[in-house]
Amino acid sequence: MNKTLLYLGTALHEMQAERGCAVFFVSSRGQLFKKETLAVFDRSQAAFENIRLALKKWYKDETFDRELLQKMETVLDNSETVKSRRNKILNLEFTPTEIISGYSHNVISPLMDIMVLMALFNKENDSAKVSAYSYFLQLKEKYGRERALGVRGLVTKSFDNREFLDRFRFLISEQDSFKRTFFAMANDQQKEIYNSLMKGAAVRELTEVHDDLKKGNKVSVSKLAPEYWFEMTSEQMNLMKKVEEKLVKTLPKNNVPEIIPSQATQINVTRAAEGINAQQRAFIEEMPFFINLPENILSDLLQHAQVRTYKKGNLLFLEGEVSSRLHIVLSGWVKLFKGTSSGHETVLQMLSSGDMVAESAVFLNANYPVSAQVVKESVILTFPAPIIREKIKLHNELALKVLDGISKHSHSLIQEFENIRLKPAAERVGWFLLKLLLDQGKVPDLIELPYDKSLIASYLDMKPETFSRTLKKFKENGFEINKNSVILPKISALCGFCDHDLAAVCSKHNTPECPNPDCDQEIGPEYK
Repeated sequence: MNKTLLYLGTALHEMQAERGCAVFFVSSRGQLFKKETLAVFDRSQAAFENIRLALKKWYKDETFDRELLQKMETVLDNSETVKSRRNKILNLEFTPTEIISGYSHNVISPLMDIMVLMALFNKENDSAKVSAYSYFLQLKEKYGRERALGVRGLVTKSFDNREFLDRFRFLISEQDSFKRTFFAMANDQQKEIYNSLMKGAAVRELTEVHDDLKKGNKVSVSKLAPEYWFEMTSEQMNLMKKVEEKLVKTLPKNNVPEIIPSQATQINVTRAAEGINAQQRAFIEEMPFFINLPENILSDLLQHAQVRTYKKGNLLFLEGEVSSRLHIVLSGWVKLFKGTSSGHETVLQMLSSGDMVAESAVFLNANYPVSAQVVKESVILTFPAPIIREKIKLHNELALKVLDGISKHSHSLIQEFENIRLKPAAERVGWFLLKLLLDQGKVPDLIELPYDKSLIASYLDMKPETFSRTLKKFKENGFEINKNSVILPKISALCGFCDHDLAAVCSKHNTPECPNPDCDQEIGPEYK
C-alpha cells in the first residue's frame, strides 16, 4: 500500500520542479528557461495521469477509504486547473508571486496532505514514523519554495530589497525549524537515511549561502547566476526525493532497519511525546481543547507533537502561508498582525498561555489569514496540520471541542473589537489593564505589563502618544506607572471598567465585595 506514496511523491516532485521553472521563465519575461519549462510541463502531466489511472484501480479494489479517494480526485481536479493555466504562463499573464502561490496552495499542499493521510490510513504503518515523514515532506517543500523564490530574486535583483530579503530569511528559518522537528520525530534509521544522502557540493554551497544570510549578508548576484542557483537547488531537491523514497520504506511497524542503530549519527533530540515534561503535560490536559479527552486519544495526539521555545522576534508564520502546523501557546506572548499597503502593521490580537494561534486556518485547511510573531519568549506546542485534521475526523470528541473553541474564539474577537475599537481611549486602557489583572491573578493590586508599551498602544488601536497621555490620566488618579508594571491605588480601582465577560472570571463578582455588580462601564470625568 505504501507504493502509492511513491506515485504521489513523483507527482509532487515534478509539480515542485514545474513551479520553479515557471517562476524562472516568467521572472525573465520569457527570455530564459522556456525549453526546460515545456519539458517539465510534460513530466508533471504524465505523473498525474499515472495517478488518475491508478485511482480507477483503487476505487475498484477498495484499497483505500472512498472519502480519501474523493480527496485525491479533488487534487487531480486542481492539477487540471494548472494544466489550463500553462498557456497563460507561457504568455506571461501571471506574476512570479501568483505562480508560487497558485502551485503551492492549489496543488502541492493538498497533495502533501493526501500523502500523510494515506500513510496514516495504512494500519501497518507506525504513526510516529509517519509523523516524521510528514515533517520531512514539509521540509522538502520549503526547499522547493527556496528554489522558486531565490531564482525570482536573482533574475529580478530583488535581493537588494529589504522586504524580499526578510521574507527569504524567514523561509530559511522555517527550513531550520522543520529540520529540527524532523530529527526530533525521526528514529535512528530515518536520521541516518537523511544524513547519508544529504551530502555533496550543492548541499555545502547552499549551507554557506544560508549562513551568510543569517549573518546579515546579502547574496552576491555576480557569484550566484540564476541558472547556477536553479541547478544547485534542483540537485538538492533530487537528493531530498531520494531521502523521501527511502523514508517510505521505513514506515511499517515491522520494518527491519538496514543499519545498526549504534552506527547512526547521534543527535541530542528526543521524540516529541517524550519531550513534553510532566508540568507541561498537566497544563495541556487542562486546556479546553484537550480537557476530558480519553487518554488513548490524547496520547495518540501528543505522539505527533513538539514543544519548542521561541525567542522574542521569531516569526511563527506569515500571512498567506499554507497552514502547515497548529500552534498552541504554553507560555509567553504572540501577536497576530496584518501588514498594510503603507508598510505599517495592525495588531489584531495578543495571545498568551493556553491560546491557539490562527487555529481556524488549520481546521479549515486554509492559508493563514494573518502573520504571527513572538513578542515575549514563548514555549509553544505544535502539531502537523494534516494529522490534526485527520484526528478531528476520527474522533467526535475532538470535533465537538473544535466547534466549541471556534464559537468561543468568535465571541472573544467580538468582545475585543468592542472594547478596543469602539470605546474612548481611557476605557480601552482601563479594560485592558483589568483584563491583565484578572488573567495574571498574582497580586491583587499589581499588573505586570507583558510587552512593550508601543505594542500595547498598537493592540489598543491608538498612537503611542495617545496611550502615554491616557496613562498620565491614570497616574493623576493615583496609579503608579512603571516601565514594566502598574500598581493600583486600591484593589477596586479598575472595577468601573468591567464588562460581563471579565466579570465571569472575577472571583469577587456577585459577592458583597463587588463594587460594580451590574458591570456599568460609566467612568468618572477624571479619566476623560
